[in-house]
Amino acid sequence: ESGDYYILAESRLSSYYKDEKDYEVIYKRKGADFIGAKYEPLFPYFANLAVNEDGSDGAFRMFNADYVSTENGTGIVHIAPAFGEDDSKVFQGTGIPAMEPIDAECKFTAEVSDYQGRFVKECDKDIMDRLKKEGKLVKREQIKHQYPHCWRCSSPLIYRGIGSWFVKVADHHDSLLKANSQIKWQPAHIKDGRFGKWLAGARDWAISRNRYWGNPIPIWKCDECGKSVCVGSREELKNLSGVYLDDLHKQFADKVTFKCSCCGNGTMRRIPEVFDCWFESGSMPYAQQHYPFENKEYFESHFPADFISEGLDQTRGWFYTLTVLGSHIFDKPAFKNCIVNGLVLASDGRKMSKSLRNYTDPVEAINKFGADALRLFLTHSAVVKADDLRYSDDGVREVIKSIILPLWNSYSFFVQYANIDGVTCTGHEFDDKLPSNPLDRWILSVAQKMVKDVTAALDDYDLSAAIDPWLSFIDQINNWYIRRNRRRFWKSGSDSDKMEAYGALYSALKTFTLTAAPFIPFLTETMWQNLKTPEDKESVHLMDYPVYNEKFRDEKLEFQMASVQKAVSMGRSLRNQFNIKNRQPLSAVALVTRDAEEKKVLQEMEDTIAEELNVKKVIFHEREDELVEYSAKANFRVLGKQLGGKMKLAAAEIAKLSNDQIAAILDGQALSISVDGQDVDLTSENVIVERREKEDLKVVNEGTLTVGLETKITDDLKREGYARDLVRGIQNNRKESGFDITDRITLQVSGDAELKEAFEQFKDFIAGETLASSAQWSDSISGGFNADADDKTWTAKIEKA
Repeated sequence: ESGDYYILAESRLSSYYKDEKDYEVIYKRKGADFIGAKYEPLFPYFANLAVNEDGSDGAFRMFNADYVSTENGTGIVHIAPAFGEDDSKVFQGTGIPAMEPIDAECKFTAEVSDYQGRFVKECDKDIMDRLKKEGKLVKREQIKHQYPHCWRCSSPLIYRGIGSWFVKVADHHDSLLKANSQIKWQPAHIKDGRFGKWLAGARDWAISRNRYWGNPIPIWKCDECGKSVCVGSREELKNLSGVYLDDLHKQFADKVTFKCSCCGNGTMRRIPEVFDCWFESGSMPYAQQHYPFENKEYFESHFPADFISEGLDQTRGWFYTLTVLGSHIFDKPAFKNCIVNGLVLASDGRKMSKSLRNYTDPVEAINKFGADALRLFLTHSAVVKADDLRYSDDGVREVIKSIILPLWNSYSFFVQYANIDGVTCTGHEFDDKLPSNPLDRWILSVAQKMVKDVTAALDDYDLSAAIDPWLSFIDQINNWYIRRNRRRFWKSGSDSDKMEAYGALYSALKTFTLTAAPFIPFLTETMWQNLKTPEDKESVHLMDYPVYNEKFRDEKLEFQMASVQKAVSMGRSLRNQFNIKNRQPLSAVALVTRDAEEKKVLQEMEDTIAEELNVKKVIFHEREDELVEYSAKANFRVLGKQLGGKMKLAAAEIAKLSNDQIAAILDGQALSISVDGQDVDLTSENVIVERREKEDLKVVNEGTLTVGLETKITDDLKREGYARDLVRGIQNNRKESGFDITDRITLQVSGDAELKEAFEQFKDFIAGETLASSAQWSDSISGGFNADADDKTWTAKIEKA
């Protein structure tokens, strides 16, 4: 109706016209048809640029660019090469000058006379009003889009093209990738991933900045002929100018001038720019040694550096600038090994911010939890694998609970009992002969395995993996070695067996302290002050790092103990699964294994298994189907690919398998069935075996081993369970009352008739476990404490004997 003609992307029609009756499509063309087409500019300010100096077509014509979107606008966009990187690329090679009609404060210059001296964003409304008045405004709307803002004050930024000095990078991708190939990255995926891809697409590096603060770029340029000279040293500058500069900062360097040797008329003046600070960071290896002016031999023997570490963002920062300069100057990387950290974020996943106060003050965290706990929380996390980590106080508390306290408990156990018995270890107890007790040899072997595994992980620059072995060691020494050996330390006297136990525990703790010192320096230093001998250094951090000693390694013994621990762990998992506490004795545990060596070990360690699982006996069976009844189902996911439409027939045949046939499959024996004329080999991969326990048995299977707990609790077993609950309650009360571990006590106990029966039956056991010199039943007790025993409650009272 208006008679106006518009050109816009077909997909944008509905954004301008709600009804098809409101417009008529005159013709359709491809975007390529418009390339080179000229148009009348909206404003007259640069109309003279429509034709280039050589007479060719200049500005105000159509170009093609793949970044133009049809999600908003018209499908045709205005471009300004001085105010955007993509726009600048389109203009390259066109001969059109990149006009920049704003000054350093982003105010229009005289070239835009109507708005001269005004901040560009303040002119938006006036410009739109003008376009509307002149009939050039089709639609006025606000569009939400991503836009850069200042990271500090959040003000919107304005792109502005300025001249810059560059280091040529785009032509040197191959040499950069060659340098990268010589670097060991941790994690490894950084090499060919984030960093390698960045290098492969790296563009020329703009190294100049238009600032006052920074190292001056040492280039002097003639104000007449334009010749440039890069000055390589103070001495060279002195030879050129007669001035020797002690201070190279901008305010001094800018005053130095000299006559141009090229034209003879001009004056050489330093260019105003300073170096990008990342150029300085990349120059660090050379600058710190004042190379090449000093320390040439030292530098060349120590370059590249053995190791650096920084955050993931430095793949585009320090890591990059180091590699560019190292590759360009020496054709090698600037470093050999690099650990890349992720970012430590606030618990809500956002960046830690002073303004938001969304994080715990580090000093407060150290004062609350200790530096070692915080250090361990961070080092044993994804942050040392270039992943982000959400910091939380609860995470540090968990480190204290699960790592620091168990370690301290094992150390305290040794110190307490060594002081009681007046034992002083030298560290040479096993120089000539290994201990006779298998548990002692085992803990010494486990300690050496820890040293070997930690050293291997450190050699691989894998910090998190270096912690795992000694976390396992803390669990082994605390929850197996000490618990299995308590009675050796408790017994009176100082026979050779007891002294060997002290020697083994001392050696293991000392090895651990040396191994873990770099990770938890304060705790290990505290331990060291009690563990060191006169021949040791004053501080653990002055000692050499431990070296793996194969003499103490016994891998067969480790396998044997691991087999026992596996059986015990499976038995305990059954107790947990069916809510049967460990203090409740059971009649038996049944074991079946298809591994002959494993069976031999379990039989030799039968007493240990019985004691750890709190059962009266261990029963070995030859066949698993003595404990369970098998049933078999077809694994549709595996067999379906092979059998297709015959799958249902196969499933029916597999469901008919007998106990013996299923047992044969589990043993790896060959077994096949015929399905509609097709032979199918059955394996543990394509057959799912289910186990149904026999009465009063709870069964679990793991690989070659099956463990079954007899869960029926007789009256005798129940009474013994009550007695063990009482012992636990007394031990807790001893600790809460501040009794020394060697203090003898007198004990009074009361409860119902069933508890009295349990007390009488297990009186000697209770007294022995609690160091009670007398244990008496009393119908009534005042001032005592309660100890729960299932649905019953003991009342007891203890006093020092």
